[in-house]
Amino acid sequence: MADPTIWRLYGTVGCHLCEIAESLLRQAQAVADIRWQPIDIAELPEQEMLEFADKIPVLVTATKTLYYPFSIMDIMALS
Repeated sequence: MADPTIWRLYGTVGCHLCEIAESLLRQAQAVADIRWQPIDIAELPEQEMLEFADKIPVLVTATKTLYYPFSIMDIMALS
């Protein structure tokens, strides 16, 4: 079971928008206690991968889901 305090960023290798989302999360970590982990959708079961395939990057917390485009302010509002 996933730790609900750790946010999950769904993306994949070579996804430019995913790299931007990761950068935004690192910026947010500089000023807020945010724990997150990248999840490569290519490593997910097929059904779950297909769920995210045309939506990445997707940031999932215990209570919210953000679909890109999102900003640093959107991320900070979650913390």
